[in-house]
Amino acid sequence: MGGAAASRFVVLQLLIVFDAIKKPASCWLAKVTALLAIPCLFAPFNRIFGAGPMSANMDKAGALIICFLVVRAAVPATVRDRSARRLARALRGSERPTPWQHAQFMMRILRSDLANFSLLQHRGADALLVTGKNSGTHWLKFMLSCMLAKQYGIPRPRHITGSSARSIISDPRYPRLHPNTPRIVPSHTIPSAVFAWPCFAWFLPHPPVVVLVRDIPAAMASHYVKWWQQSDHPIAHFVRGDPSGRRYKADLWWYIRFFNRWGDLARANPSKVLVLRYEELQSDPEACLRRIAAHWRLEINDAAFAEGASFAARDIIRSLLDPTDTEIAVPPDGVSNVSYGSSPADAICPPYESAVSKTNRSDSREVIRRFRALSPAEQQALIEFLKQL
Repeated sequence: MGGAAASRFVVLQLLIVFDAIKKPASCWLAKVTALLAIPCLFAPFNRIFGAGPMSANMDKAGALIICFLVVRAAVPATVRDRSARRLARALRGSERPTPWQHAQFMMRILRSDLANFSLLQHRGADALLVTGKNSGTHWLKFMLSCMLAKQYGIPRPRHITGSSARSIISDPRYPRLHPNTPRIVPSHTIPSAVFAWPCFAWFLPHPPVVVLVRDIPAAMASHYVKWWQQSDHPIAHFVRGDPSGRRYKADLWWYIRFFNRWGDLARANPSKVLVLRYEELQSDPEACLRRIAAHWRLEINDAAFAEGASFAARDIIRSLLDPTDTEIAVPPDGVSNVSYGSSPADAICPPYESAVSKTNRSDSREVIRRFRALSPAEQQALIEFLKQL
């Protein structure tokens, strides 16, 4: 048993005894035992039981420990279980964001609200494509590029990544190669909250925006594989995140800001902001391309829609990766999950007599205990997140 587990065990035993003694209408056996044990605190054992070879050497500390154990043994199982659940709730509460973390997060939001007016900066563009990180950015950009290439009779990008992927849809920093096509600006931006205020809608105009979002656990798992797994960075640290925004490019705090801010803008101005789900794009890519074109007010024919949707398959996208680009845009099959080493079965469900099982049994019991202490909704949310790993 590790030091932390031993500390929790001692705290739990103290909590059980305290709960048993303070209950007014139950645990009478424990209360009587405690009352009978009180004299041991005021006299050596040899005055109470007679001087024996062992009891004569007992001091008050030893007497206190024995009294505690006797009282603890008299506590009924219902009280023990209730105390264990109470401690589990307290431990969960200690892992929740602290007031300082909340303050850091609020300062991060305030800085963004005071400084991020990128929507106004790109007001000269024809359309904006805003995507959550690791939410299908390269995939959707490439399908849209192929759709526009077919519509305007220009070459499609050779690769989904690298410099050639920017030939049609690109950041304003790069020169336009095809001036006759619509100017579509991609971004991961989280704009200022001012853009959601109705009184400023006329004062802060911006092009129509399509926002691509993905289920947060899936996006975070993809981000971890892309940026952190190869460095052996613990996934628990990544999941906990950094509310100040200095450590990670995209953690849970970032996704909370992204979803909340764009949700506010979509509700405030639905004619300008269209929210599209990654899962919808997977199930019917051509229908999603039509929705995007209609929102951007683009004149696109059926052949162009079919051309863009023809690149929806994962294998096709993977075959179009730029071999000179090191970015993991589409992980190979089996790499999109968190690696469990050369023998996943032994790591996930090790044999009982294996070294992994023998050295982690106390940790496993603690994990199971804490999982059972969660509410059904919290348990299901944790299961859904683990499915992505």
